[in-house]
Amino acid sequence: MTKVLNRLFILIILLQNLLLAQIKVTSLPQNQRDIFDPIFFDKNDYRNVELMNSNWKVYYESDSEKKISVSIPAIFEGEESLIFEKQISFTETQIQSSQLVLGFLGINYSAEISINGYNIYKHSGGSYPFELALPKDILKENSIITIKVSNKLDSEYSIPSTQRFLFSSLNGGIIRDIYIKTLSTTHITNNSFSYSFDQNPSKTVLNFKIGIANSDFKTNSLSSDVIIRINLFPPGSTSAQAKGDFVQKISQEENEVMCRLEINNPQLWSPQTPINYLCDVSLIRNGQIIDKSIKQIAFYLFRKDETTLTLNGNPFSLQGTTYLFDETSLRRMNAYDKIKDDLTLIKNTGFNAVRFSKQFPNPYAVKLCQELGLFAMIELPLNSVPEEIIFHNDFQLRAARLTKNFLSSYSEYSNTIIVGVGSSFIPNSEISSNFISSQANTIKGKGFLSYASFVGTQTTQIKGLDFYGIELYSSPIDETKNQLQKSIDALDKNSIFISEVSYPNYKGNMSGYLTKYSSDAQAKYLGDMIDLSHQLKLSGIIINSLFEYKSEYASLYGGYSENNTYKFGLLDKSRNLNSIGYKVLAAKLSGNSKVTIPIGTRKDDNPIIFIILALLISIIMAVLINTKKKFREDCTRALLRPYNFFADVRDHRIISGVHTAILMLIQAGSVSLLMTILLYFYKSNILLEKIVLSFGHHSLLKFISYLSWNPQVCFAVLFVLIIIKFALISSVIKFASLFIKTKVEFTSIFYTVVWTFLPFTILLPVELILFKILVNGNFSVIVIIFLILFMLWILQRILKGIYVIFDVRPMKVYIYSFLTIIIVVGGILLKYQLSSSTLYYINNAFKQYNSMIF
Repeated sequence: MTKVLNRLFILIILLQNLLLAQIKVTSLPQNQRDIFDPIFFDKNDYRNVELMNSNWKVYYESDSEKKISVSIPAIFEGEESLIFEKQISFTETQIQSSQLVLGFLGINYSAEISINGYNIYKHSGGSYPFELALPKDILKENSIITIKVSNKLDSEYSIPSTQRFLFSSLNGGIIRDIYIKTLSTTHITNNSFSYSFDQNPSKTVLNFKIGIANSDFKTNSLSSDVIIRINLFPPGSTSAQAKGDFVQKISQEENEVMCRLEINNPQLWSPQTPINYLCDVSLIRNGQIIDKSIKQIAFYLFRKDETTLTLNGNPFSLQGTTYLFDETSLRRMNAYDKIKDDLTLIKNTGFNAVRFSKQFPNPYAVKLCQELGLFAMIELPLNSVPEEIIFHNDFQLRAARLTKNFLSSYSEYSNTIIVGVGSSFIPNSEISSNFISSQANTIKGKGFLSYASFVGTQTTQIKGLDFYGIELYSSPIDETKNQLQKSIDALDKNSIFISEVSYPNYKGNMSGYLTKYSSDAQAKYLGDMIDLSHQLKLSGIIINSLFEYKSEYASLYGGYSENNTYKFGLLDKSRNLNSIGYKVLAAKLSGNSKVTIPIGTRKDDNPIIFIILALLISIIMAVLINTKKKFREDCTRALLRPYNFFADVRDHRIISGVHTAILMLIQAGSVSLLMTILLYFYKSNILLEKIVLSFGHHSLLKFISYLSWNPQVCFAVLFVLIIIKFALISSVIKFASLFIKTKVEFTSIFYTVVWTFLPFTILLPVELILFKILVNGNFSVIVIIFLILFMLWILQRILKGIYVIFDVRPMKVYIYSFLTIIIVVGGILLKYQLSSSTLYYINNAFKQYNSMIF
């Protein structure tokens, strides 16, 4: 026995090592030299930037001997941490006479960064860009950089959480470029500014906040004077339109300098004329430039008051689209080219804003938005977080810290004036309002306007919040108008915008908008919503989305697909600009001639398979009842006098095994058909999706989504599962009977279980018209209540059968059965509550659903 255990242990170890050795890492297309943007990376003659994307090794922490070679960007699947390692060579001059900075454009999700075995930074999560100054005292000429990356999310602490509703997929790994920047020991660390228009509209006052670091201060504490020279160059010019020199004494390791500069008659940025200045900040010592930082800046006057929203003195409204781009899905085109193509098309369509919904964008995308004339709306990737979680002070502090971090990363871009707190908040909730207010004050403290997106109509003012977004999920136009008017009356029209309008296209081109969820219906709906936003003079509308996108799980509301592609996008991979949806959208945004959408004819969604199956099963049942007298009598007694029938089973009276088997198949068909109809009716139901998502198992949601959208397969799968269920219930009862003296054969138990489900045959005529009843909408709640009561009746019949065939007291069976159900269900819920906060998310799902506009 000992030898067997030893061999088994060795086999387990070998299998574990084999699995660990199979590291699944994918390298993505790299940034090429010909698209290296020196302004984006802030590279010039006085600061060198080198990409560090090649020659990395990756391995599991538990098996550092097995390494594979990869290039960056590189992604992996799974929740186990991976370590990326690279050897990099520095000269002694670089180490001693310059400051080396390590930069990351994006890591997903969290990371620990070490140099030569010393942990120098812990990235707590989020794919926003950041830089690290490398300490000189731990650097060597041949240094080892190690980055431990984890893609693990949870339900309470991570932002975003495991339960991510309609998020774009994003694999774990180092998803964007890594670079090393070589600076002077005295160098510029940051260059932020704010500006205001003087009473004289032709004059603009800029207030710069420039950070200067002296990495030699610890070894050489002598103070020295430097000159900060600021030049503002208009587009296409080599002559500065404004400039100034500012003398500053560098007396400590970290210095912050305030500089004031005036510019006369600045050219203003707008979506129509995206004019960007070059801001050249030089650091001069002893007449020599020792460092220089160059970036693009823009000037515009964005004002919001109680009655108007203006840009540069002209009325303005946001007309945008969400952009959920999965950089980790690229295999041929690199991210820079893909982003440029997408954003250029967004601009050409007529949009003036891009909402980077539910994720931190690639900073290159934000820069391109500024160049193209698009406002970049960046937000905290919070969505549908329960009040029980956001109520905790720890979560609020983490959210505030993350907000400050990503604001400092994206604040150098002038078009990021509007920043989001998150999305899918419950409207008019005190807990949500307090959380939003706290985060909005953090955003306002950094000089930005703030917005939050709600699943319903917000009518309560939130302190510090500038814009209130309302999410629409195929909401009826008339009801939407009424609810928006309530928000306008309670707040003001310039504070309200449609933050996300979604209308899925499940059916494709069906030649007319009367067919719901077709491409024509989608075009009609989005066009009407744009008209409504103009009619109510809202501050804007955001379409979800111009492009199709993929998620990590198969959605119900987003429509099932094998590769988890959601069917919201007006354009698929082919980018067909002649599609009806795109033409209508472009015409509405640009104000061009009207595009005619065909009316067509209404096509009801009532699969004929439901009627055929219900008729077939009903005919089989009717034939048996009318041709087999014994079967008819057994059915009558089992339905009307179940106690006597189960007593006959207990006393081994003649019960046909053939009849029982046939009845089992008929009942399995009836139950399967009933569940198939319900799943198909609720195939796009947001509440069902959120409830399933609350358990944190994407595979479970994919399975349910697949069955819901494929009724034929659903019926077949459920038919088999129901038959297995009969055997499973019988086995559980047989196992429970081991604890009592009365012994009953398994066949008797099986017969009892099968015949307890006899009432399902009564539902067969109802199943013929059930889908029509549900589609009508007026009776769906009544149907659900009826089915719940019906299932309780079936449960009561099962329990009655148990106490009859085992000849025990009914109360004893009821008590132990209900205790068992409570323990099993309670145990499952407790397990998922502890691991995934499931009950919090389910409760939140119901609150959200009740708040949505339908």
